[in-house]
Amino acid sequence: MGRPGGMVLLGASAALAVILALILRHPIFLTNDSMNDYAHVWYVSDRLWSGHGLPVHMPVLAHGRAYAFPYAFIPWTLAALVRPLLGDWAVTLGLVLGVLAVVAGTLVGFPEMRRPWWAAMVILNPVLLEGPLLGQMPFLWAAAFLMFAIAAWRGGRTLLAGLLAGCAGATHPAVLLPLIGALVLVRMRWEPRRGRLVAAYVLSLVLAAPAAYFTLASPVFSETSVPRIVANFFGTVGLRALVPAAPFIGLALQRTPLARAPLLIVAVLIALNAAFVPLRHDAYAWRGLMREPDRSLDGFFQSGRFVPGATYRVLAAGDAKYGMYQALRHGAVLDSEFFPESMALRSWPSEHAYGDFLRKRTIDYVIIFGAYDRGYGTNEHALLRAMAARGPVTGRVCVRAIEHRPLYDVYAIARAGCRA
Repeated sequence: MGRPGGMVLLGASAALAVILALILRHPIFLTNDSMNDYAHVWYVSDRLWSGHGLPVHMPVLAHGRAYAFPYAFIPWTLAALVRPLLGDWAVTLGLVLGVLAVVAGTLVGFPEMRRPWWAAMVILNPVLLEGPLLGQMPFLWAAAFLMFAIAAWRGGRTLLAGLLAGCAGATHPAVLLPLIGALVLVRMRWEPRRGRLVAAYVLSLVLAAPAAYFTLASPVFSETSVPRIVANFFGTVGLRALVPAAPFIGLALQRTPLARAPLLIVAVLIALNAAFVPLRHDAYAWRGLMREPDRSLDGFFQSGRFVPGATYRVLAAGDAKYGMYQALRHGAVLDSEFFPESMALRSWPSEHAYGDFLRKRTIDYVIIFGAYDRGYGTNEHALLRAMAARGPVTGRVCVRAIEHRPLYDVYAIARAGCRA
């Protein structure tokens, strides 16, 4: 099993190295979830290096209601510290380091998984490989902290285990706190050092509590319905649990007849990686390895029609939210955070309901692409056109078309109405 296993491990490592190298070639890696990291690190770095210290609030997001650290305090702060030297690439590097740290933490914490076949299985975990492709920097760092916490616990270092578990929970409370709680609960059945385990767990909760507060207080939670939050919670936690669960599954498999057929397990993992593309709609993430920034809005931001300090709603599709990041960098306030739940990508039953939404978010301008209409199929663009064509109506939100380009339109919003 030595030489074939070594070849498989080499192949798995090479595949991971290629993916990470392709990510690293991008100053900004444009994929599903990455732009949130770039935006927060940019803002934190700007405040930090301009002498204002670490910020609590981030008034340029969510019509002024966002927090600078709804999670990810450790990786975002580290990236912000080196951003003056590395630029946006500091975040790209942090994403790659997160993946490598998960693998390292798993192999440190589970020496049983260091044999070639089993180490290859750690690398080929489809949920782990999906992490960098989707740009899940906070989750990867949180998972890495958890794996090193397990390593510390198995090595008899209770205090260190509690500290690292606290870092894991604080880095991504929504996902890691439930996972840590489940691990502790299951471990209690066999653990001879229950008192120490409980003490380490309590320490981790104390460390993670402030981050959990900011996560729950962030607008993406307050502006999302409870059923959707619950559905997202179970869907996200259930899937990402397979990253810390992988070595435990490996230990269980080592005690079964399948341990004598490691090639079969590897083949199943490779098949799962392929299946994830259509099942998880990951084709967009894979294309991110070659995606370049969409510069369509450059002309508008450099024109006199762009108003720094105003609140913008930027609606595009296929640009990985790069237009939103551009707007921030040029001095805009965004009406939402970078999550679909916060962005309100939906239709409205009437112009009146849509006008209430524009007022609530204090939106001054809407930039909307034709690709957004095709990608999301909402009626927002149609409402804007109709309201702009109708002109001023007493007591209603007034919409004026101020820019029409082949790819997008820009509308000015007068929330108190405008003169006839």
